[in-house]
Amino acid sequence: MTIRTLTPADVQDYRVLRLAALHEQPPAFGTPAAKEEKLALEAVAARLQASEDTFILGALSDDVLVGTIRFSRFDEANEKHRGFMAGLYVRPDFRRRGLARSLATEVLERAQRDTGLRRIHLTVVTAQDAAIQLYKSLGFYIYGTEHEAFSDRGLFYDEHLMELLLPTKTK
Repeated sequence: MTIRTLTPADVQDYRVLRLAALHEQPPAFGTPAAKEEKLALEAVAARLQASEDTFILGALSDDVLVGTIRFSRFDEANEKHRGFMAGLYVRPDFRRRGLARSLATEVLERAQRDTGLRRIHLTVVTAQDAAIQLYKSLGFYIYGTEHEAFSDRGLFYDEHLMELLLPTKTK
């Protein structure tokens, strides 16, 4: 298994996996599958252009993309000390192998090397017990709940707001 930063060259594989995630777990992702399906391939490829403030990691098995996670730093200068982790997904046939933990851990290791980051945020649907337990085991804690954050087919879903405080770093 390999974990690496995805690039625009990975756009076809990323799009297939992303759409699978959106169809399998619609309330777990902020973008409806129908909206994502309408995006031009160039727009999807642009997401894969990594920078110091944003990147998408992929877990690959024999060069096949089987999991992803996204990291983004908040945009405004007065918020640059905060990052956001999102879009964690592993194909069902590759679950229970530690890939989700490996992807999240890689994001956190990169974040800890960045002396400007102090905390990482994420949101998770309250019914996703396995994801919540994973995040808690990595040191995240729930600091709030947004009620009816998403709706899908007439059902409403709450989201926990979670954060992880990074160790204080010296420059």
